Amino acid sequence: MHEGPESQGSRPGKGPRVSALAIAPRLAVGALLAWCVFVALVAPELPRVTAALGLLTFVAALWQPSASLVAVAALTPAGLLLAPSPAHAAELLAWAFLSGWLLRLLRPLAGAGWPTHNTWPTVLYGACVLASWKAVTIAGAAGVDTSALVAYLAHAVTPQFLIFANTDPFTWTAVQMVTGLSLFLAAQALARTDASLARRVAVALGVSMALLGVASCVDVVRQWAANGYAVSYLLRYTTGERFTLHLADLNAAGSQYVLAAGIALGLAAQSLRKWPWLLLLALMLPAFWLTGSRTAVVALAGSAALIAAVRSRTTWRITRTQIIAAGTVVTLLIGGVAAVAVFGGNERGSAGRALRLRTEFSETSLRMLASAPVFGVGVGGYFPRSSEFMPPEIKALYGAENAHNYFAQQFAELGLVGGALFAWLSLAALAAGWQRARAQPQEPALVALFAGCAGYLLTCITGHPFLVSEAAFPFWIALGVLVSTTDAPRATGRRVAITLLVAALLIANVGRGLLAYTNTKTAPPESGFEAPRTADDGRVFRWMAPRATTSIPSGLGFLRMIVRAPDLTLTRAVTVETSVSGRVVDRRELPAGQWVTIEIPVRTPASGPFRRVDVRATPFWTESRKMARRTALIAVPLSVMVAEVEWVPARR
Repeated sequence: MHEGPESQGSRPGKGPRVSALAIAPRLAVGALLAWCVFVALVAPELPRVTAALGLLTFVAALWQPSASLVAVAALTPAGLLLAPSPAHAAELLAWAFLSGWLLRLLRPLAGAGWPTHNTWPTVLYGACVLASWKAVTIAGAAGVDTSALVAYLAHAVTPQFLIFANTDPFTWTAVQMVTGLSLFLAAQALARTDASLARRVAVALGVSMALLGVASCVDVVRQWAANGYAVSYLLRYTTGERFTLHLADLNAAGSQYVLAAGIALGLAAQSLRKWPWLLLLALMLPAFWLTGSRTAVVALAGSAALIAAVRSRTTWRITRTQIIAAGTVVTLLIGGVAAVAVFGGNERGSAGRALRLRTEFSETSLRMLASAPVFGVGVGGYFPRSSEFMPPEIKALYGAENAHNYFAQQFAELGLVGGALFAWLSLAALAAGWQRARAQPQEPALVALFAGCAGYLLTCITGHPFLVSEAAFPFWIALGVLVSTTDAPRATGRRVAITLLVAALLIANVGRGLLAYTNTKTAPPESGFEAPRTADDGRVFRWMAPRATTSIPSGLGFLRMIVRAPDLTLTRAVTVETSVSGRVVDRRELPAGQWVTIEIPVRTPASGPFRRVDVRATPFWTESRKMARRTALIAVPLSVMVAEVEWVPARR
């Protein structure tokens, strides 16, 4: 076996030295993440048990990062149970681990070197995500002074991000994806020096999802008891009713169960003692069925087929007969799907209706890609811009929605450049996992992780589990420990050429955003304010989202706002922060139930024709509403009541 750098020329008990050049960026990023974690740990919105888990995760990462990573894999699926909205427990645990891992400054991040064939596409795709975020954020920063542009970008992720992260969808999606990729790289690095990590991660994910499955079933029984044990209550789960306790996104929950059930199947197939893994599978299956995800069922069948393929030691040779048979099966499958779409019923939950809606979602994605084929509409931009491209039926039904196909969503958001990089990363990781599982079939954990990860990716064909941190982070960890290998091939000329080409394209994308920023001459419409209402005292006001944007002229004067904190029981006093031209100029607490006049003087002229004004308020609360004709309610975040936003010019 090839020896890693840690075993070459180093004394026992000591790893290779870490240069100061490598320590500096680690210290900067690790300290920033640690500060955000600390702010969240002391926040009153975070349950004390969750705060303790976050602290233990950080300390464990400093001492034994492998154990900390296993804890993150086990706990993040239950993130929404550990901390209610607006806190984000999954991100908290991930950042606690990453900050502790980065701050182990005397230890290298990858003592046995990086698996280049996986690290390379991961870094390129991560750079594409960040470049897309930077381009779309800069393009939308009209009214921010050029000298304040860097500070404006840095302020997108505030120290309270883990508690009040209801920011723009572009920033949130980019941060969530980069966090997942970081877990992927960390898992690879740690698994290369810890042979037991793959099995521990596999067991942790299986046990975690089995417990969540039991909790969901117990909650169904509790509801059944509250309804007098009526048989009709249970029968509704046979007619399209769906449920899961720990996630609002039922399809993402189905992807979670596919990952864990695939792992349990693989462990049962490859282990001598099968009953523990079959027990875990049995505990998951009822809750898995309650999610109602048809794609998850197909994906789990695919996982089982892949386990059988890995266990087969025969060398596959594709013959003409096999090609004809495969083509016939595919043709019949496509024909059957088309028949269901055309002749199937149109009632809620029917297969025909689901297929027709998926077809219209595909049309939406193609229209969106056609509008910006090279760089896409921007990371996180699919949902807020989907109504511009939707056919009438799903626009009337959903109003706005994600693609229901994560691969299509990647192409629509990141264009041909980012979509191709994500496809490359996914296929390269699957190929590496297949090769490792086939080469080491005596390792049950490798076969199990490959089956679970492959099944998870299959669910992305009709879903978007990567948009849900509780589903995405365990997958990235499982995939990372699966594809970690001991070989580290050297860079080739082709690799350098592709890197330079991608770098040039990403620079061009950021340049495109800068060009849009400099060419914007008219103020964009204000955002983050709702339709007018009447308060209990007769004053007309508008509810404000956690973040709102408007604009004022470029002359001298002062900005006047009349605001009121809602008379609600909140965990802390409402704080309103106001930025003008990209610079924070006012921050104050509001007494509950009282109108407050905020006057902010502007004494320096702006460089452009108008100034951008950003108002942020924390904490915020949510109101459940129905969007378009969809059946499920959505949570709309609201913060303060705004009666007036007025620009008063200076008198001459």
